[in-house]
Amino acid sequence: MANLQLKVGGRIYGGWTEISLQRGLEQLAGSFTLQLTERWPDQDTARPVKPGEACVVTIDDQPVITGFIDQVSVRFDAQARSLSVSGRDATADLVDCSASHGSGQWKRASLARIARDLCHDFKLPVVIDPAVQKQADDPFKSWNIEEGETVFDCLERMARLRMLLLTTRGDGALYITRPGTEEAQAALVEGDNLLGGEASFSWAQRFSLYRVKAQSRGRHAEQGSSSDAVVTRHRPLIVLAEDQAEGPTVQQRANWEKTIRAARANRATVDVVGWRQGDGLPLWQPNLRVNLKSGLLRADGDVLISEVSYTLGAGGERCALTLVDPRTFDRLEGKSTTPLKRGKSATAKPSSTAGQGTTQSNDWGQN
Repeated sequence: MANLQLKVGGRIYGGWTEISLQRGLEQLAGSFTLQLTERWPDQDTARPVKPGEACVVTIDDQPVITGFIDQVSVRFDAQARSLSVSGRDATADLVDCSASHGSGQWKRASLARIARDLCHDFKLPVVIDPAVQKQADDPFKSWNIEEGETVFDCLERMARLRMLLLTTRGDGALYITRPGTEEAQAALVEGDNLLGGEASFSWAQRFSLYRVKAQSRGRHAEQGSSSDAVVTRHRPLIVLAEDQAEGPTVQQRANWEKTIRAARANRATVDVVGWRQGDGLPLWQPNLRVNLKSGLLRADGDVLISEVSYTLGAGGERCALTLVDPRTFDRLEGKSTTPLKRGKSATAKPSSTAGQGTTQSNDWGQN
Protein backbone atom coordinates (compact mmCIF):
# COMPACT_ATOMS: atom_id res chain seq x y z
CA MET A 1 0.00 0.00 0.00
CA ALA A 2 1.33 3.43 -0.96
CA ASN A 3 2.19 5.94 1.74
CA LEU A 4 0.62 9.38 1.22
CA GLN A 5 1.82 12.17 3.49
CA LEU A 6 1.07 15.86 3.90
CA LYS A 7 4.09 17.96 4.84
CA VAL A 8 3.36 21.34 6.42
CA GLY A 9 5.83 23.60 8.20
CA GLY A 10 8.38 20.85 8.77
CA ARG A 11 5.79 18.43 10.16
CA ILE A 12 4.58 15.27 8.44
CA TYR A 13 0.98 14.10 8.67
CA GLY A 14 -0.10 10.64 7.57
CA GLY A 15 -2.69 8.03 8.44
CA TRP A 16 -5.42 9.48 6.25
CA THR A 17 -8.70 7.59 6.20
CA GLU A 18 -10.02 9.19 2.98
CA ILE A 19 -8.00 10.61 0.11
CA SER A 20 -8.93 12.33 -3.14
CA LEU A 21 -6.21 13.80 -5.35
CA GLN A 22 -6.55 14.98 -8.96
CA ARG A 23 -3.94 15.91 -11.54
CA GLY A 24 -4.52 16.61 -15.22
CA LEU A 25 -3.34 18.17 -18.47
CA GLU A 26 -6.46 20.31 -18.76
CA GLN A 27 -6.10 21.85 -15.29
CA LEU A 28 -3.04 23.90 -14.48
CA ALA A 29 -3.12 23.03 -10.78
CA GLY A 30 -3.59 19.65 -9.17
CA SER A 31 -5.86 19.48 -6.11
CA PHE A 32 -6.28 17.32 -3.03
CA THR A 33 -8.69 16.65 -0.19
CA LEU A 34 -7.53 14.59 2.79
CA GLN A 35 -9.63 13.49 5.75
CA LEU A 36 -8.90 11.76 9.05
CA THR A 37 -9.75 11.82 12.76
CA GLU A 38 -9.26 15.08 14.63
CA ARG A 39 -6.16 14.22 16.67
CA TRP A 40 -3.01 12.48 15.59
CA PRO A 41 -1.92 9.36 17.50
CA ASP A 42 0.06 10.11 20.65
CA GLN A 43 -0.79 13.82 20.50
CA ASP A 44 -3.04 15.73 22.87
CA THR A 45 -3.38 18.87 20.75
CA ALA A 46 -5.43 19.45 17.64
CA ARG A 47 -3.48 19.36 14.38
CA PRO A 48 -1.99 22.80 13.69
CA VAL A 49 -2.91 22.87 10.00
CA LYS A 50 -4.06 26.28 8.75
CA PRO A 51 -5.30 27.63 5.41
CA GLY A 52 -2.67 29.51 3.44
CA GLU A 53 0.23 27.39 4.66
CA ALA A 54 2.71 26.00 2.17
CA CYS A 55 2.50 22.24 1.82
CA VAL A 56 3.77 19.25 -0.10
CA VAL A 57 1.78 16.08 -0.73
CA THR A 58 3.93 13.02 -1.38
CA ILE A 59 3.25 9.44 -2.37
CA ASP A 60 6.07 7.16 -1.21
CA ASP A 61 8.23 10.31 -0.82
CA GLN A 62 7.54 11.42 -4.41
CA PRO A 63 6.02 14.95 -4.55
CA VAL A 64 2.70 14.95 -6.41
CA ILE A 65 1.43 18.38 -5.30
CA THR A 66 3.53 21.30 -4.07
CA GLY A 67 1.47 24.31 -3.15
CA PHE A 68 -0.78 25.68 -0.44
CA ILE A 69 -3.64 24.64 1.80
CA ASP A 70 -6.87 26.27 0.63
CA GLN A 71 -9.31 25.12 3.30
CA VAL A 72 -9.45 23.35 6.64
CA SER A 73 -12.76 21.97 7.93
CA VAL A 74 -13.45 20.38 11.32
CA ARG A 75 -16.47 18.39 12.44
CA PHE A 76 -17.50 16.49 15.52
CA ASP A 77 -20.48 14.71 16.99
CA ALA A 78 -21.09 12.28 19.83
CA GLN A 79 -19.46 9.41 17.94
CA ALA A 80 -16.54 10.87 16.03
CA ARG A 81 -14.35 13.83 15.19
CA SER A 82 -12.89 14.56 11.80
CA LEU A 83 -10.67 17.05 10.02
CA SER A 84 -10.57 17.70 6.28
CA VAL A 85 -7.72 19.51 4.53
CA SER A 86 -7.85 20.59 0.89
CA GLY A 87 -5.40 22.48 -1.28
CA ARG A 88 -3.85 22.94 -4.69
CA ASP A 89 -0.55 23.28 -6.50
CA ALA A 90 1.18 26.66 -6.25
CA THR A 91 0.21 27.24 -9.89
CA ALA A 92 -3.37 27.73 -8.65
CA ASP A 93 -2.42 31.37 -8.06
CA LEU A 94 -1.95 31.73 -11.83
CA VAL A 95 -5.49 30.45 -12.34
CA ASP A 96 -7.04 32.67 -9.65
CA CYS A 97 -5.14 35.95 -9.91
CA SER A 98 -5.19 38.77 -12.45
CA ALA A 99 -2.27 39.24 -14.83
CA SER A 100 -0.17 42.33 -14.17
CA HIS A 101 3.33 43.33 -15.28
CA GLY A 102 4.61 46.83 -16.00
CA SER A 103 2.64 48.39 -18.84
CA GLY A 104 1.13 45.01 -19.70
CA GLN A 105 2.72 45.06 -23.16
CA TRP A 106 5.73 43.26 -24.65
CA LYS A 107 7.50 43.75 -27.98
CA ARG A 108 9.39 40.86 -29.61
CA ALA A 109 8.97 38.71 -26.49
CA SER A 110 8.54 34.94 -26.37
CA LEU A 111 6.18 32.77 -24.35
CA ALA A 112 9.15 31.73 -22.22
CA ARG A 113 10.07 35.32 -21.35
CA ILE A 114 6.50 36.49 -20.70
CA ALA A 115 5.80 33.43 -18.55
CA ARG A 116 8.84 34.21 -16.40
CA ASP A 117 7.85 37.88 -16.16
CA LEU A 118 4.30 37.04 -15.03
CA CYS A 119 5.41 34.28 -12.64
CA HIS A 120 8.14 36.35 -10.99
CA ASP A 121 5.97 38.04 -8.36
CA PHE A 122 4.42 34.68 -7.48
CA LYS A 123 7.91 33.23 -6.98
CA LEU A 124 7.03 30.40 -9.33
CA PRO A 125 9.78 28.87 -11.44
CA VAL A 126 9.12 28.24 -15.13
CA VAL A 127 10.47 24.99 -16.56
CA ILE A 128 10.54 24.40 -20.31
CA ASP A 129 10.64 20.93 -21.79
CA PRO A 130 13.84 20.82 -23.93
CA ALA A 131 11.76 19.30 -26.74
CA VAL A 132 9.73 22.54 -27.07
CA GLN A 133 12.44 25.11 -26.29
CA LYS A 134 12.42 26.47 -29.83
CA GLN A 135 8.66 27.07 -29.84
CA ALA A 136 8.73 28.59 -26.36
CA ASP A 137 11.51 30.98 -27.44
CA ASP A 138 9.80 32.01 -30.70
CA PRO A 139 8.96 35.72 -30.15
CA PHE A 140 5.64 37.42 -30.79
CA LYS A 141 5.83 40.78 -32.55
CA SER A 142 3.63 42.26 -29.85
CA TRP A 143 1.71 40.91 -26.90
CA ASN A 144 -0.72 42.60 -24.51
CA ILE A 145 -2.48 41.58 -21.33
CA GLU A 146 -6.22 41.81 -21.89
CA GLU A 147 -8.07 43.81 -19.26
CA GLY A 148 -9.14 41.65 -16.34
CA GLU A 149 -7.72 38.33 -17.57
CA THR A 150 -5.90 35.96 -15.25
CA VAL A 151 -2.25 35.01 -15.58
CA PHE A 152 -3.27 31.60 -16.87
CA ASP A 153 -5.64 33.11 -19.44
CA CYS A 154 -2.86 35.34 -20.76
CA LEU A 155 -0.31 32.52 -20.96
CA GLU A 156 -2.81 30.05 -22.35
CA ARG A 157 -3.59 32.35 -25.28
CA MET A 158 0.09 32.31 -26.21
CA ALA A 159 0.49 28.61 -25.60
CA ARG A 160 -2.50 27.91 -27.84
CA LEU A 161 -0.90 29.83 -30.73
CA ARG A 162 2.35 27.88 -30.24
CA MET A 163 0.28 24.74 -29.48
CA LEU A 164 2.08 24.02 -26.24
CA LEU A 165 0.72 22.71 -22.94
CA LEU A 166 0.85 24.53 -19.61
CA THR A 167 0.85 22.07 -16.75
CA THR A 168 2.60 21.10 -13.53
CA ARG A 169 4.55 18.03 -12.50
CA GLY A 170 3.81 18.32 -8.80
CA ASP A 171 6.99 20.23 -7.89
CA GLY A 172 5.47 23.72 -7.67
CA ALA A 173 6.70 24.97 -11.05
CA LEU A 174 4.91 25.99 -14.23
CA TYR A 175 5.85 23.42 -16.85
CA ILE A 176 5.69 24.20 -20.58
CA THR A 177 5.61 21.05 -22.67
CA ARG A 178 3.79 19.16 -25.44
CA PRO A 179 1.61 16.04 -25.57
CA GLY A 180 3.51 13.11 -24.11
CA THR A 181 5.25 10.44 -26.13
CA GLU A 182 6.38 8.36 -23.13
CA GLU A 183 4.64 4.99 -23.00
CA ALA A 184 3.21 3.59 -19.77
CA GLN A 185 4.84 0.37 -18.60
CA ALA A 186 1.48 -1.40 -18.38
CA ALA A 187 -1.49 -1.70 -20.72
CA LEU A 188 -5.14 -1.24 -19.79
CA VAL A 189 -7.03 -4.39 -20.71
CA GLU A 190 -10.72 -5.14 -20.26
CA GLY A 191 -11.09 -8.35 -18.28
CA ASP A 192 -7.62 -7.96 -16.77
CA ASN A 193 -6.73 -4.82 -14.80
CA LEU A 194 -9.80 -2.68 -15.56
CA LEU A 195 -12.33 -2.61 -12.73
CA GLY A 196 -14.77 -0.71 -14.91
CA GLY A 197 -15.03 2.14 -17.33
CA GLU A 198 -17.25 4.44 -19.31
CA ALA A 199 -16.86 6.30 -22.59
CA SER A 200 -18.70 8.95 -24.53
CA PHE A 201 -18.72 9.52 -28.27
CA SER A 202 -20.31 12.74 -29.44
CA TRP A 203 -21.21 14.56 -32.63
CA ALA A 204 -22.52 17.62 -30.80
CA GLN A 205 -19.46 19.75 -31.66
CA ARG A 206 -18.43 18.03 -34.89
CA PHE A 207 -19.22 19.42 -38.34
CA SER A 208 -19.11 18.15 -41.90
CA LEU A 209 -17.28 21.20 -43.24
CA TYR A 210 -14.99 23.71 -41.52
CA ARG A 211 -14.39 26.99 -43.33
CA VAL A 212 -11.84 29.37 -41.81
CA LYS A 213 -11.78 33.04 -42.79
CA ALA A 214 -9.12 35.60 -41.99
CA GLN A 215 -8.41 39.19 -43.00
CA SER A 216 -4.68 39.87 -43.18
CA ARG A 217 -3.41 43.42 -43.07
CA GLY A 218 -2.99 44.86 -46.52
CA ARG A 219 -4.26 41.69 -48.18
CA HIS A 220 -7.58 40.28 -49.33
CA ALA A 221 -9.58 37.98 -47.09
CA GLU A 222 -8.20 34.43 -46.98
CA GLN A 223 -10.16 31.20 -46.65
CA GLY A 224 -9.37 27.59 -45.94
CA SER A 225 -11.65 24.57 -45.68
CA SER A 226 -11.53 21.01 -44.39
CA SER A 227 -14.15 18.24 -44.51
CA ASP A 228 -14.94 15.56 -41.92
CA ALA A 229 -16.26 12.58 -43.88
CA VAL A 230 -17.40 10.85 -40.68
CA VAL A 231 -20.12 13.47 -40.21
CA THR A 232 -22.60 12.51 -42.91
CA ARG A 233 -25.16 15.28 -42.31
CA HIS A 234 -24.83 18.78 -43.72
CA ARG A 235 -23.24 20.61 -40.76
CA PRO A 236 -21.04 23.54 -41.89
CA LEU A 237 -19.10 25.77 -39.48
CA ILE A 238 -17.44 29.11 -40.27
CA VAL A 239 -14.53 30.06 -38.02
CA LEU A 240 -12.94 33.50 -37.83
CA ALA A 241 -9.22 32.90 -37.46
CA GLU A 242 -6.91 34.54 -34.96
CA ASP A 243 -4.34 37.11 -36.07
CA GLN A 244 -2.67 35.45 -39.05
CA ALA A 245 0.51 37.41 -38.46
CA GLU A 246 1.09 35.29 -35.36
CA GLY A 247 -0.50 32.02 -36.35
CA PRO A 248 -0.78 29.25 -38.94
CA THR A 249 -2.30 29.56 -42.40
CA VAL A 250 -6.07 29.46 -42.77
CA GLN A 251 -5.81 26.00 -44.38
CA GLN A 252 -3.78 24.66 -41.46
CA ARG A 253 -6.27 26.24 -39.09
CA ALA A 254 -9.16 24.52 -40.89
CA ASN A 255 -7.40 21.14 -40.83
CA TRP A 256 -6.66 21.53 -37.14
CA GLU A 257 -10.21 22.59 -36.29
CA LYS A 258 -11.55 19.41 -37.89
CA THR A 259 -8.94 17.15 -36.26
CA ILE A 260 -9.19 18.60 -32.77
CA ARG A 261 -13.00 18.53 -32.68
CA ALA A 262 -13.04 14.90 -33.79
CA ALA A 263 -10.51 14.00 -31.10
CA ARG A 264 -12.25 15.90 -28.29
CA ALA A 265 -15.56 14.25 -29.11
CA ASN A 266 -14.35 10.92 -27.73
CA ARG A 267 -13.06 10.16 -24.25
CA ALA A 268 -13.22 7.47 -21.60
CA THR A 269 -12.69 7.06 -17.88
CA VAL A 270 -11.48 3.75 -16.47
CA ASP A 271 -10.95 2.53 -12.91
CA VAL A 272 -7.95 0.46 -11.85
CA VAL A 273 -6.77 -0.99 -8.54
CA GLY A 274 -3.90 0.87 -6.88
CA TRP A 275 -2.06 4.07 -7.70
CA ARG A 276 0.78 2.40 -9.57
CA GLN A 277 0.92 0.77 -12.96
CA GLY A 278 1.80 -2.48 -11.22
CA ASP A 279 3.91 -3.83 -8.39
CA GLY A 280 7.19 -1.94 -8.35
CA LEU A 281 6.16 0.22 -11.34
CA PRO A 282 5.75 4.03 -11.46
CA LEU A 283 2.61 5.92 -10.48
CA TRP A 284 -0.07 6.48 -13.08
CA GLN A 285 0.59 10.02 -14.37
CA PRO A 286 -1.04 12.51 -16.75
CA ASN A 287 0.54 12.81 -20.21
CA LEU A 288 1.44 9.13 -20.48
CA ARG A 289 0.45 7.19 -23.56
CA VAL A 290 -1.10 3.82 -22.74
CA ASN A 291 -2.42 0.94 -24.79
CA LEU A 292 -6.14 0.46 -24.18
CA LYS A 293 -7.91 -2.75 -25.18
CA SER A 294 -11.64 -2.75 -24.54
CA GLY A 295 -14.42 -3.93 -26.79
CA LEU A 296 -17.06 -2.14 -24.71
CA LEU A 297 -15.12 1.13 -24.97
CA ARG A 298 -14.50 0.59 -28.70
CA ALA A 299 -10.76 0.93 -28.23
CA ASP A 300 -7.76 -1.09 -29.34
CA GLY A 301 -4.76 1.20 -29.47
CA ASP A 302 -2.82 3.97 -27.82
CA VAL A 303 -4.63 6.70 -25.91
CA LEU A 304 -3.36 9.56 -23.80
CA ILE A 305 -3.94 9.90 -20.05
CA SER A 306 -5.27 13.44 -19.59
CA GLU A 307 -6.26 13.19 -15.92
CA VAL A 308 -5.51 10.96 -12.94
CA SER A 309 -7.59 10.81 -9.79
CA TYR A 310 -6.08 8.96 -6.82
CA THR A 311 -8.57 7.93 -4.15
CA LEU A 312 -8.58 6.02 -0.89
CA GLY A 313 -11.77 4.90 0.79
CA ALA A 314 -13.65 1.83 1.87
CA GLY A 315 -12.58 0.03 -1.31
CA GLY A 316 -8.87 0.74 -0.80
CA GLU A 317 -6.59 2.53 -3.23
CA ARG A 318 -8.08 3.25 -6.63
CA CYS A 319 -7.14 5.28 -9.70
CA ALA A 320 -9.58 6.80 -12.16
CA LEU A 321 -7.86 7.56 -15.46
CA THR A 322 -9.38 9.93 -18.01
CA LEU A 323 -8.31 8.82 -21.48
CA VAL A 324 -8.46 10.86 -24.67
CA ASP A 325 -7.63 10.48 -28.32
CA PRO A 326 -3.99 11.64 -28.50
CA ARG A 327 -4.91 14.08 -31.28
CA THR A 328 -6.77 16.11 -28.63
CA PHE A 329 -3.53 18.03 -28.04
CA ASP A 330 -2.25 18.12 -31.61
CA ARG A 331 -0.21 21.09 -32.69
CA LEU A 332 -1.68 23.68 -35.04
CA GLU A 333 0.72 23.32 -37.95
CA GLY A 334 -1.78 20.99 -39.64
CA LYS A 335 0.30 17.96 -38.70
CA SER A 336 -0.87 15.15 -36.47
CA THR A 337 2.07 14.57 -34.15
CA THR A 338 0.29 11.95 -32.04
CA PRO A 339 -1.81 9.67 -34.28
CA LEU A 340 -3.94 7.01 -32.61
CA LYS A 341 -2.34 3.60 -33.07
CA ARG A 342 -4.29 0.42 -33.56
CA GLY A 343 -2.90 -2.58 -31.71
CA LYS A 344 0.50 -3.11 -30.09
CA SER A 345 2.25 -3.77 -33.38
CA ALA A 346 1.06 -0.56 -35.01
CA THR A 347 3.60 2.18 -35.61
CA ALA A 348 3.01 5.91 -35.59
CA LYS A 349 2.69 7.40 -39.06
CA PRO A 350 2.04 10.94 -40.21
CA SER A 351 -1.64 11.73 -40.24
CA SER A 352 -3.48 11.97 -43.53
CA THR A 353 -4.76 15.34 -42.33
CA ALA A 354 -1.41 17.04 -42.80
CA GLY A 355 -2.20 19.96 -45.06
CA GLN A 356 -4.69 17.99 -47.17
CA GLY A 357 -8.09 18.67 -45.61
CA THR A 358 -8.91 14.94 -45.48
CA THR A 359 -10.32 12.91 -42.62
CA GLN A 360 -8.25 11.06 -40.04
CA SER A 361 -8.72 7.37 -40.88
CA ASN A 362 -8.64 6.15 -37.27
CA ASP A 363 -11.66 7.65 -35.51
CA TRP A 364 -12.05 6.27 -31.98
CA GLY A 365 -15.65 5.31 -31.30
CA GLN A 366 -16.72 5.00 -34.95
CA ASN A 367 -15.74 1.36 -35.32
